[in-house]
Amino acid sequence: MIQRVTHVTVYVKNDDEALAFFTGKLGFKKKMDSAMGPGGPRWITVTPVGQPDFELTLLNPATWFKGEEAAIASEQIGRQAMIILDSDDIDTDHRTLKDAGVTIDLGVRELPWGRDLIFRDLYGNRYNLVQSKQG
Repeated sequence: MIQRVTHVTVYVKNDDEALAFFTGKLGFKKKMDSAMGPGGPRWITVTPVGQPDFELTLLNPATWFKGEEAAIASEQIGRQAMIILDSDDIDTDHRTLKDAGVTIDLGVRELPWGRDLIFRDLYGNRYNLVQSKQG
């Protein structure tokens, strides 16, 4: 039986740019950055500080795939499914993201279940940052 999700892949155009964005602007921690053989692609993962058992895999399709497979995966950059992230202080996170130059599509809004905002990574993929009501 499936027990849990451990990794979600985000397609990126540039390994170093993506790693710098997720660690520098979003505050994720680098968990892994390893070459998969000489001249091969890199296995790069980052994790939210509060959830070290979950990793985002930053995968560059141009280095991992060939031909049509690379083209199909590359077309998904900036169009991937929205990833939902948890916040314990959405106002501070909003200011931090804004100050870091992160594109905010939808600022903090009040909802029946809590508050959220929507932002984009450097390639246009969307993320929903949510803070649930206490209790």
